[in-house]
Amino acid sequence: MKQIIDIETWERRDNFNFFRTFQNPNISITSEVECGGAKARAKAEGRSFFLHYLYAILHAANEIKEFRYRINRAEEVVLYDKIDVMTPIKINDNGKFLSVRLPYHPDFEVFYREAIQLINAVPKDGDPYGEENSQQDDADFDLINISATPDLYFTAVNTAQQHHNGNDYPLITAGKVVTREGRLVMPISIAVHHGLVDGHHITQFFKKIEEQLK
Repeated sequence: MKQIIDIETWERRDNFNFFRTFQNPNISITSEVECGGAKARAKAEGRSFFLHYLYAILHAANEIKEFRYRINRAEEVVLYDKIDVMTPIKINDNGKFLSVRLPYHPDFEVFYREAIQLINAVPKDGDPYGEENSQQDDADFDLINISATPDLYFTAVNTAQQHHNGNDYPLITAGKVVTREGRLVMPISIAVHHGLVDGHHITQFFKKIEEQLK
């Protein structure tokens, strides 16, 4: 479900109007989050650490309403009740991938079971961007996109931009886990429309991710 926002009465009217005509309205931030707790739980339970942090990021995005705002093709602002995640899944050793949409469930166990089923069902061949190309109407904007580089640590990520008003949804990248002062940490980057999200909300976003992973 979604609602169209009346921009004239919207609390973010001035923020949105300031950035809406920018050639690049995105704000991009990379930061580290502590993740030792989730890493240890995943190892002890024989589960996917990838799905642990995917859930943590998706859960944080759902809890902060600013991450559920989108701009539709009519350049209206809409607010979704819930957003899912789209993520590329590696299908062979040369790096080819296919994207899959994983539904959000507040309950981690429910999310994990469904996500494992959908990932195991990913075909061994196909269009890497088939899922993105299928995003044809506004109902498909209820997403965030999370990519993973588990063997690569990074300090910044620069993403491609789809439209003059930014991307259809936030683009997030999670990198390699490293040891920092005795703690396990991982870099996470996000690119999101600055008219919809401010630094305050991004700070909350990273804090909520770390609460789940720490």
